Amino acid sequence: MLVIVEIRCDPTKLRRTFELLGFDEFLATEINGYAGGIVVVWKTYLITVALCSKKFQFIHMKVNYPSKKEWYFTAVYASPNEDNRRMLWEDLKIIANGMCKPWMVAGDFNDIAWSIEKRGGAPASTRKCNIFRDIIDYCKLLDLGAVGPKFTWRGPLFHCGQRIFERLDRAMGNEEWRLEFPDGFIKVLPRVDFSDHHPILIAPGGNSHPIAPRQFRFESAWLIDE
Repeated sequence: MLVIVEIRCDPTKLRRTFELLGFDEFLATEINGYAGGIVVVWKTYLITVALCSKKFQFIHMKVNYPSKKEWYFTAVYASPNEDNRRMLWEDLKIIANGMCKPWMVAGDFNDIAWSIEKRGGAPASTRKCNIFRDIIDYCKLLDLGAVGPKFTWRGPLFHCGQRIFERLDRAMGNEEWRLEFPDGFIKVLPRVDFSDHHPILIAPGGNSHPIAPRQFRFESAWLIDE
């Protein structure tokens, strides 16, 4: 499964490209202006995906692997606008209230949970960190950590030659997900030139090899429709 967030063109126009890469099904949110949207693509011979709900900041799905119990996956692209993010937090709380199955939430949250997840620029907002952590705690999610670079996003180069680095992208799961996938593996991959985010590889089965089947990959990328 491949998840692309911050996409800025009509995903239906990319169907042929996805098919050439072997992906035969996809879900997408509506494009939210310059902020973009979310696209999820997958190969049906490896995984079964059913849409549960979606809004412009998330796609919530039920996932089935062969030989594994069904579980739930919420792909997130949180708005840079704090008021919009507050709406997302409320949506995640609603999902969490009815969740008794394994559940993973992953993507670009446009927020950090701790001040140490930011380097450069003004100090991190303690208020925003506290709000984000409160949502994580309310939803009973565990940060699944990651191997690789500490920061997943880098800002533009300032005139003084400095940048801001933050950990905006992460994967979290509830206790049931952690028990179902005890060897789950999260890896922050090298950043590609056209994006200011690092891709994230999620291997629920614990295999970190990039061509292994049944892995998830997140790309925070800008895809330009010419």
